[in-house]
Amino acid sequence: MLPVRLHASVRRDEPLRTQQATGEVRVPLALYALDENRGDLDLVLSRAEGQHLFTQLAEALGLVNPMMPTQRALEAVQ
Repeated sequence: MLPVRLHASVRRDEPLRTQQATGEVRVPLALYALDENRGDLDLVLSRAEGQHLFTQLAEALGLVNPMMPTQRALEAVQ
């Protein structure tokens, strides 16, 4: 039997939540196997992980040019 391949989509009806004191970010996701919803979960990131993901997404979308790893930070795309 082949393993089930899941993919995730942002739950559009739920806002992203942050914890100001810790910088934690929670992204509400829905898991799917093809078009069948298999459940909901939150992607939980620390402030540093959120900044890193933001920079990688911005680069992948062509919003900024890739930089040296030591220069990669949220400030690089502001």
